[in-house]
Amino acid sequence: MTTYTDVFGGTNIYPSDVSYLGFNLTSTDVVLAWPLETNSNTDAYDYVAARIMNVNSTGTSRKVYLPAANQASVGECFLFNNTGNTNFTVVGSTGTTICNVGAGQLWQVYMTSNSTAAGVWSAYQFGATTSTANAGALAGAGLKAITTTLNQALTVTTLNSAYTIGTNDRAVFFNWTGATGTISLTAAVTLGSDWFCYIRNSGSSNITIDPNSSELINDEATLTIAPENSCLLICDGTGFYTMGLSQTGASSFDYLAIDVSGTGNYTLSTFELNRVSYNLFGTLTGNRNIIVPATVQQYWITNATTGSFTLTVKTSAGTGITVPQGEAQILYCNGTDVVQGQTSAGISTPIPIADGGTGATTASGARVNLGGTSTGIALFTAADAAAGRTAIGAIGADEAADIAIIYAVALG
Repeated sequence: MTTYTDVFGGTNIYPSDVSYLGFNLTSTDVVLAWPLETNSNTDAYDYVAARIMNVNSTGTSRKVYLPAANQASVGECFLFNNTGNTNFTVVGSTGTTICNVGAGQLWQVYMTSNSTAAGVWSAYQFGATTSTANAGALAGAGLKAITTTLNQALTVTTLNSAYTIGTNDRAVFFNWTGATGTISLTAAVTLGSDWFCYIRNSGSSNITIDPNSSELINDEATLTIAPENSCLLICDGTGFYTMGLSQTGASSFDYLAIDVSGTGNYTLSTFELNRVSYNLFGTLTGNRNIIVPATVQQYWITNATTGSFTLTVKTSAGTGITVPQGEAQILYCNGTDVVQGQTSAGISTPIPIADGGTGATTASGARVNLGGTSTGIALFTAADAAAGRTAIGAIGADEAADIAIIYAVALG
C-alpha cells in the first residue's frame, strides 16, 4: 500500500479505504480505528481497520474490537484471516461478541446498522472443510454469546407503575418495586404458545397480573402476587399459567371467601387451592360437597351458608367431614380423605369439687356436696320472704304485731 506524508506533521495520511493490515495478537487485545487523515498508530494496540486483516493469534482469549459503528456508514466490511494457532474473538466497540475466529479460519464481518456505537454486525465464515455456528449471530432472547458458546441470560427490568408486557419481553425478569399496581399482558395469541417471562414483587403491596380481554391466568380472571412472591409466567397461546408461584412472608397464611351457592359438587379451582382459611357462604339449594385434591393440606372451614342442607369437605373419592352451618372447623387432607384436625370428645361428668366442679349432676346434689345444711338449703330455695322466715324459724308479721301490742299495754 502506498502511503503519503503530511508535510506539516510528518505522519502518514491513509486513504479512506485501507486494503490490508497484518498484526500480531498476543498478550493484549487490539482496538481497531477508522482510517483518519493523520492516524500515526502511536498506540501499539490501536490499528487502522482494513478490508483484509491477517491476524497472527498466539495469545489466549484475546479480542479484536471493531471501531464505533456510528462513525461510519452501513456496509463497512472486514475479512479476518487467523494465521496463528489460537482462537480470537471479534467484538463490537462495546464488547458484544460478533464471531469467534478459529486458527486457520477466515470470517467476513459487515455492518447493517450504525444507529449506535455498538451497531449491528453480521458475520459468516468463508468456505472451509468444516464450519461452526456463530454464537453471536444465534444469540436471542434469554441467551447471550460468550466467546463460542450460547449461554442463558436474564435481563432485569424494574417496574413501579402500570406496564403492558409484550412480545419483546420474552425471557425478561420484571422486578416490581412500587406500591399497589397492575401489570397487563398482551393477547396470548400474539405472544405465542412458547412465550414466557419472570415476575417478582419486591414492592410494598400486592400487584395484579391482568390478562388480555377474556383470557385467564391459572384459570382465573387475574392473578394477585403478594410482596416477596415471584413466579415464572408461561403462555400457551390461549391463556397463561404460573410455575413456582411462591407463598412467602405474610401471605403464607391466606384467607379466601367463596360463594358456594347451589347444590352438588363444588371443586376448588387452581386459584382457590392452598389458601388455608376459607369462609364458605351463599345459599344452598341442596347438599353441597366441596371437593379438594387428594394431597396433604390443611383447611380452616367456616360454614356461613344458608339453606337447610349439608356442607361437606371431601376428596373426590373420600367421605369427608360435614361442617354444620354457623360453625368453624379445622380439617386436613391426609392424602386420601379429609379428616378433622381437632377432637371434641366432650367433658366427663360429674366434675369433682377439686377440679372446680360440684361432684354432682343435679342442683340438689350440688347444694349438699358444697356443704349446704337443711336450713341453709331451705332458705336458699325459698320462693318468697315469708318462706324464708319460715325456713329460719322467724315469727310472721301478724305475730310480731300482736307481740308489740301486748308489750305496749304492759308498759301502760
